[in-house]
Formats: sequence, C-alpha cells, structure tokens
Amino acid sequence: MSSNRPPESSRPPSGGKMPEDARSVANFFLELAWTRDGQLTHLPLQKILFFAHAWHLGKYNEPLLGQKFEAWKYGPVVRVVYDQLKGVGKAPISRKLEKLDVSTGVMREAVANLTKDKKRFLTDIFAYYYGFHPSDLVELTHERGGPWQKVWEKAERDVVPGMLIPDESIRLWVLRLGGSEEKAPN
Repeated sequence: MSSNRPPESSRPPSGGKMPEDARSVANFFLELAWTRDGQLTHLPLQKILFFAHAWHLGKYNEPLLGQKFEAWKYGPVVRVVYDQLKGVGKAPISRKLEKLDVSTGVMREAVANLTKDKKRFLTDIFAYYYGFHPSDLVELTHERGGPWQKVWEKAERDVVPGMLIPDESIRLWVLRLGGSEEKAPN
C-alpha cells in the first residue's frame, strides 16, 4: 500500500483566516469528483476531509476546518457532514451539503470562500487521496500511533467525551510524517 504522505506542493497563505466549514470543503471535494467521474461516497469523503485538515495543521499550525473530528469505528468523522450524508450509505453522493443561513433561517448550499492557493492545496490533497480504495483510506487513518488510534485505545480504558480527536494530536502526527512547511503535500 502507498505511503500516508502525499507529494510536495506550494504553500498557500493562511494569514490567520477563520477555519472553513467542513460542509463547504466537502462540497469543494464533491465538485472535484464530479468533474472527474462523478463518484465519491461518504466514507472516502470523510477521510479526504481528515487528511486535508491534518496536512493543513501540520504545514500552517492552524486548522483547515472549524469542526472537530470524532474517532468512529471506520476512522475520523466530522459529525455535521455525517448528519447530512448518513442516508446515502455506500452510494455515490449526488447532492451538495447545506448549512443554515443565520440571517434568513433557511438551509442553503455550503459554499467556501477559498483563495486560489487554498483551492490548489485542496485540489492537490484530493488528487492524491482520491485514488485510494476506501478500505485503504480507513487503514491509513488507523495507523498505529496515529491520532485516531490514540483516542480509540484511550476510550477502551477511560471516558473520552465525544471521542474527539485533538487537533494537536493530528498536527504532531502529520509532522512526524513529514508535513512541515518545507515538505508541503500535494
């Protein structure tokens, strides 16, 4: 199986911007999939979101996503994405995710306001992980000593509220894989 570490890429500026909504980044990845072959299912989407968030933490020391990942049986999951896609099962996703427009109280398509460099960063991450089989993505997230495994094992001995995977644990894991500013993923 391939390495957990994608190839090198250019560094997008982060500039302390607020993290993106996971549903917006999920929609960006869905658009990329639909322009290729139209096939992206829920499980790989969750894992690609995780790797994008992880590499962003490692490279820029700030989160890509505003929501936390939880340790679930098949790897890291962002609950707000799961909540909208749980009925899809293993079928390809055919609709975009939505979020509440607080000014109108209406659910609307979640759209990210991504810079050109952030789009390139996310496109590079997507291009690398999109080719993996879903079971391989699960295996990569279950890596021994990785952030998912640490939370999962701790839960066997102790209470882990929400099974939340700490961003710092994710960041340190990626740095161990070589995800520094000098070794940017693509």
